[in-house]
Amino acid sequence: MSVFKSGFFDTIRRSFAGGDDELGREDLLRQVEEGILALKRHAARGREVFPAGVRVDIRAAEGSIVTLRGFVADPSFERDLEARLQNRLVASETLPARRYKVERGEPAGITIQEDEQALGGILVVEGGDNDGARFPVDLARKEWRMGRGRWHQEHPDDQRLPNDIVLTDSLAWISRAAAILRRSGALLEVEARQQGEFLIVVRRDGTQLRPAMTASGRLPLRVGDRVELHDGHDGRVVLRLDAAEG
Repeated sequence: MSVFKSGFFDTIRRSFAGGDDELGREDLLRQVEEGILALKRHAARGREVFPAGVRVDIRAAEGSIVTLRGFVADPSFERDLEARLQNRLVASETLPARRYKVERGEPAGITIQEDEQALGGILVVEGGDNDGARFPVDLARKEWRMGRGRWHQEHPDDQRLPNDIVLTDSLAWISRAAAILRRSGALLEVEARQQGEFLIVVRRDGTQLRPAMTASGRLPLRVGDRVELHDGHDGRVVLRLDAAEG
């Protein structure tokens, strides 16, 4: 198993130890970026390959824990990291999924190691004629199209693309191109397409959010969250994200 270990630069170390210097988001991005690149290997024809997933363990003083956890929990951190990594690579097809753990520890630093469970899960349909259908979250994939029936077409003249997740075959109020699920590092994000405001993300604590109403048009999903598609009345079909089996 490949492992990257890093202590932080002196300024960052003083920040983690509770000194006067503030640990910045940019510092953390740079450290994680370098750590992931250190796990890069080369395959045939110069192709750059990575483990399917990595775990990023961050050790810091107690006073920095909340700030650091806030950084890595923000979906924009993952999007920025992905962009930085792509800018440094020549021929990589897939970057690893990331899972973060921030805890108190000395000395302050980062350890990044291969982690096949970085982003696992099972997507389960509840309701409708495809009730009980199950779709594993494959680390090798970046995107899943979902909707009614076999084909994901937003416009009549679109090229025919398949729905990776068929939510229903018969419920007309679920759009053919209802939504797109994307992997962004350690996160899954759902984007409402034709389903628009009739798609709601329900958190484990019951909070309801609409991706279509956010600035990015997306919302992150975590294990236990539910994506509800409805008809404006009582009709509901749900896509639930469960933990990986085994």
